[in-house]
Amino acid sequence: MKTGRILVAISGAEMRRELRIAFEFKGYVVVEAQTAGETVEEASSGVNDVLILDGALDSVEPFELCRAIRPKSNLGIILLARDDSGQGRIDALNAGADDYVADGFVLAELLARVRAILRRVAPSGARPQLVVLQDRAIDFQSHEVKGPDGRVTHLTPKECLVLRHLVTHANRPLTPQNLAQSVWQRDGTGQIEYVRIVVKQLRRKLEPDPDHPRYILTQRSAGYQFQMPV
Repeated sequence: MKTGRILVAISGAEMRRELRIAFEFKGYVVVEAQTAGETVEEASSGVNDVLILDGALDSVEPFELCRAIRPKSNLGIILLARDDSGQGRIDALNAGADDYVADGFVLAELLARVRAILRRVAPSGARPQLVVLQDRAIDFQSHEVKGPDGRVTHLTPKECLVLRHLVTHANRPLTPQNLAQSVWQRDGTGQIEYVRIVVKQLRRKLEPDPDHPRYILTQRSAGYQFQMPV
């Protein structure tokens, strides 16, 4: 049996019921939200692990809800959307979602995505949880970058997973395909643009000067490399 607390924020009562039955059958605790206000409040409570979010609740677009939730919570967000275009997926990641499932998905796929996010939200205790750099520290347990003057920046589960993979393989370049395979657990095809987006977000949160990165470097024709200070 799995463990984890799933927040299902979906406008359709029948879909909420189906997902509740499916997740509870797998051993998850399920909480439902029917309005935008309930969704933001529950998602920001700190007790849920994954949010399943579909189209507009109370006429509030899901991207707006993601942007409202993300500064307050590090929970994993899976967005269910009708737009299966590349731009729709990019917009979802930019808004703070961790994964994106197009309309018409099969339940087994959604369950697999939830399991993958739960592995990111609760990383193995054998992995290092705190990485201290010259002027800041990365706390993988709390999903935070702690910078100068006590400034704290929160990382999404997907950002945390990408950064952990880069740190684990510090001082050696990793191709975007390698990162895509590790993060999205697919063959990497078609995911390279999403890797670039996450790396850009990480630089904005980690680097003193994102335009001139000190830690996450781009090695021409080789990929991205985390430069661990001596």
